[in-house]
Amino acid sequence: MANDRTSLINSAARRKPINKHLRRNMKKNKTLKIICVTTLVLAGFTGPVALADSQYDPAKTSIGTNSSFGKYYAYAKMTNSAGSFWIKPDTNIVVRSGTLTDISGLPAPYGSYAAVGVFMSTNTYCGSNSITFPATNTLTYQLSIFVTSPPPPPTNNQPMMLQIQWNP
Repeated sequence: MANDRTSLINSAARRKPINKHLRRNMKKNKTLKIICVTTLVLAGFTGPVALADSQYDPAKTSIGTNSSFGKYYAYAKMTNSAGSFWIKPDTNIVVRSGTLTDISGLPAPYGSYAAVGVFMSTNTYCGSNSITFPATNTLTYQLSIFVTSPPPPPTNNQPMMLQIQWNP
């Protein structure tokens, strides 16, 4: 019986250091997990976020010539909530650039050109179907898509889909 008792004491003594070691490592792992989760949450809230806005705008039939891209047959302009053609980026993020894109998805032979004018400036940015331009929260922009292919959208006021994305 003494042997049984001794073996029980010895096995309990052997288990105790193992349990201390496991408890110490479990505490470290919990702390590490908490630090990782906290870091991920903070990174998610403080990381840069782009804001995009899409808008259906009617195509206006208008034949003209632009010095950047040549002849056009119709155009659509994005408006703000007050109905003005001058758009200012949201002040919730620091804006470093914007991307204007024609996402109308009209079939060939449809072609478009994106044009961005800066209020109180001679700066104009143009690109085939899409343009990325330098931007800030302090300036306002006129965002237009010009139809550069004959025929323009089949009917006057056919909606075109314009999208502006403000990039941090």
